[in-house]
Amino acid sequence: MSINDTAVRFGTAIQNELIAIRADQMEMGQQLTERVNGVAERVKVVDKKVTLLDQRVTSLEVKVDNLAESVDKRFDAVDQRFEAVDQRFDAMQATQTEMQATQAQMMKILIDIQRKIGNCPSCN
Repeated sequence: MSINDTAVRFGTAIQNELIAIRADQMEMGQQLTERVNGVAERVKVVDKKVTLLDQRVTSLEVKVDNLAESVDKRFDAVDQRFEAVDQRFDAMQATQTEMQATQAQMMKILIDIQRKIGNCPSCN
């Protein structure tokens, strides 16, 4: 075997090794591309789920806001009813006070009448 044959074999071996390395790199590039695409698809799926959850949360926020407004309106209505009841109680208390004053006056008149009857000599 001559040096030329050895050089040709060495050159061929290097060339074959480079071809194998390039093929391995291409295969690894293909696998990496497939993995990246797979991850991208998963990210899209997760993004859709997050978007759906965001829509649901927004919907729930709207419902909670509507319920809060409804509850506030009901509390306002209850407050108005309590105020009306308080006004009625105040009116009833004023009427009761007036009745007590009238009763006191009537009692005073009755006592005065009894005294006059008791002091009347011809009435006995």
